[in-house]
Amino acid sequence: MRESSGVARLATLLLTCLAFTATSARALTAEDDLGRTLTLPAPATRIVSLAPHLTEILFALGVGDRVIATVRYADYPPAAKDIPRLGDAFSINVEAVMALQPDIVFAWKTGGSGRAVEKLAELGVPVYYNEAPRLADIGRSVISIGKLVGREAQGKALAQSFESRLKGVVKPSRPVVVFFQISDESIYSVNSDQLIGQAISLCGATNLFGDASSPVPLVNKEAVIAGKPDLIVVTQVPGSSPSPWIDRWSSWPGLAGKVETIDPNLISRPGLRMADGIEKLCGLVRKAADR
Repeated sequence: MRESSGVARLATLLLTCLAFTATSARALTAEDDLGRTLTLPAPATRIVSLAPHLTEILFALGVGDRVIATVRYADYPPAAKDIPRLGDAFSINVEAVMALQPDIVFAWKTGGSGRAVEKLAELGVPVYYNEAPRLADIGRSVISIGKLVGREAQGKALAQSFESRLKGVVKPSRPVVVFFQISDESIYSVNSDQLIGQAISLCGATNLFGDASSPVPLVNKEAVIAGKPDLIVVTQVPGSSPSPWIDRWSSWPGLAGKVETIDPNLISRPGLRMADGIEKLCGLVRKAADR
């Protein structure tokens, strides 16, 4: 009987060790964009996404069905429109997030809801902070996010495809000066450090306000006209009312025929679809060079 009891205890110990090893093997560790290390016991299945581009990334990774809540303007792919909303990128309902008991929250550091996200972290919710100051950082973010949802291989493949598309852009046949306008209310542009500014440089063009000290400088029409841009790009959501600046810029001597539009959702969201926006922008640059 004693021998049988000893064998039973040994078997129980071995099973416990195997269970612990299996659990440890499933544990996932990744570093967010602020250098913070996150470890989950298993791939996240209850996900809250607090930025439209993060929701897009999660769908691209094939885990869109695990996103239990997101924010306003998370509209791509179309299935994202059916996900419950918790506010927008600048105002998050902490109590509503906690009630959902998420495995992880993916948050955009620049989004503006910093205090709410910090509160979630203080309450014990694992928070992945996303912040991609350089175009190359977008791919690295996708890989880290992929790890935490159990899709590391997919994340690496998506990152590689994104980076290959950026490396494959075709440059213009001659120098092109670009003015990029990001707002209809006032004339805001971008400098060369801002992601859109980096995209302009990647396309082989010169950003009219690339040397501005602010990432998003407020400029005036006199400065734009004096800069004699070869191309003016105005953001325009497809299907929406035309930007009034299309006609305004076109009416100025020397600028007619130089105004083009681009979908802001492609060029301003720091996710994988930005490759589409950059290819579109580079095409506009080449078109301007060939005029």
